[in-house]
Amino acid sequence: MTIHELLEKEGITEDGALKEHALLIGLSKISRYEAECRSFEKKYSATYEEIKARYLSANGDERFEADDDLLDWEYARASLLWWKEQIGEYADVA
Repeated sequence: MTIHELLEKEGITEDGALKEHALLIGLSKISRYEAECRSFEKKYSATYEEIKARYLSANGDERFEADDDLLDWEYARASLLWWKEQIGEYADVA
């Protein structure tokens, strides 16, 4: 039995299956980036905004681990927001 036949038997279109798969990918990414943000919040016992404010007021002190973490945290937050937007757009279409 082919994939097309299996989908047809279950009443699912190929387009519907692709949309559902894309949604699952997006939800997986959201979960990943939420976990990463929570990990940084736990590590620093602060929000991203609080850490960024501390970082900006550090008077040029070099903290390589904190610098790397802040960049990673910023990327995780931006990625989380982007994926949430994509899921929101999907929800409007679905």
